[in-house]
Amino acid sequence: MKLLVYSLEGSLFEGDVAQVSLPAKDGEITILPEHIPLITILKKGLIKIGHGSDMREIEIPGGFAEIDGEKVVVLAN
Repeated sequence: MKLLVYSLEGSLFEGDVAQVSLPAKDGEITILPEHIPLITILKKGLIKIGHGSDMREIEIPGGFAEIDGEKVVVLAN
């Protein structure tokens, strides 16, 4: 699955991932490939990126995410 994370300063992450956890307004959600389409508001927190045994975290101040099953696009404030 492709993950794209953008802020006003530019690209924070672009790449293929196995899963991603997002700090959604109503609680953390984990996105796997073929997830149902979803648009959600994000609160301040960590995006947790999983690619095999490698984990990475990106802190964001909030924003929006669009998920379509093949791609997750995060627009951070």
